[in-house]
Amino acid sequence: MSSPPRCHILSIDFQDLDVIWNVRLFYLAAGFSLIREWVDSELELLVILRGDPGLAHQGYAGTVHVFDYVKELQVDWRSRFPHAREIRLISLIRPDSLTDGVRWVQGYLPVIPEFWQQFPFRKRAGRPLHIANFKPMGNDPYQQDLARLARRGLVEVHGGHWDKLGLRTHGLSYLEANRLLAGAYCCYGLMYPYQRGTTLSGRMWQAPLHGCLVISEKGTNPLGLPGLLEVERFTPETLLSVASIRECWQVRIEATHYWRGATNRLAALLDLAAYREPSATLLATCRRDRRAQHLRVIWSRRLARLGRWLTPPPISCWWRRRQRTLLGLGRILGAATRQGSQTTAR
Repeated sequence: MSSPPRCHILSIDFQDLDVIWNVRLFYLAAGFSLIREWVDSELELLVILRGDPGLAHQGYAGTVHVFDYVKELQVDWRSRFPHAREIRLISLIRPDSLTDGVRWVQGYLPVIPEFWQQFPFRKRAGRPLHIANFKPMGNDPYQQDLARLARRGLVEVHGGHWDKLGLRTHGLSYLEANRLLAGAYCCYGLMYPYQRGTTLSGRMWQAPLHGCLVISEKGTNPLGLPGLLEVERFTPETLLSVASIRECWQVRIEATHYWRGATNRLAALLDLAAYREPSATLLATCRRDRRAQHLRVIWSRRLARLGRWLTPPPISCWWRRRQRTLLGLGRILGAATRQGSQTTAR
């Protein structure tokens, strides 16, 4: 019996774990064996998720799949892999220029609904969510709108670095984030300006799969995805975008149908004839990894809190001045007391 073809997933930082879990399940379900360490001669497929790998793999002669979902770089992929048998660039929008020998495939990323939908379908009355790290975007009007809504307590913000805008938040694990989306009626999206209309963000599929409507910037839904509402600005009026839990259930059904079909079409476009929806065993394996990531985030947060509790607070300039004033006053009072004692003794 022949061994399954070997595949390696390459990323410069492996930051987007939600993407990596979907991609792992996708290629495993297509009959590939995923390997961590590899040499060019032992690999049939190289999958690139983000970043420029440079010239380190110019000797590779197999197939390359590049998922251009971040839209940060313009890379000459043929120069990176001059001997590759085939290079396919997967993106929603056709690039302005394609290097000779690189084939464009219109698509996004594989999304496995069964992996994410594990929570009871119960909605709680609460504020809309925004789950993302703060993005350095200058005077972007959407981010300014979102900050105003959050400061007024109209939007519940989660993620790192929002303290720059005076909001006290912290990062979440993927498990925590999806639990919140599963309980929310709607959430706000926010993309970098250069990404709007050219790619999608993770919440655009994670939230609708949980029946959570995404309120997003104008021009960010060129494909008409279910569960996305484009608006001109983020205002308090958009908080009333979802009227009932019945609408949430419909969003979930439509999103599940869409992403299951889109992933099957992507497999066909990539000539992955063996693709079948991931088995329960494959899903369980990736869920264990997600649980491990959740525990790492939780313990890291607890250790950080413990560290802040054990570290003595810094002495402010005001407190130093106050100490000097009290010491000076103490010396004056002490001198007056000694002088009074000497006068009484005489």
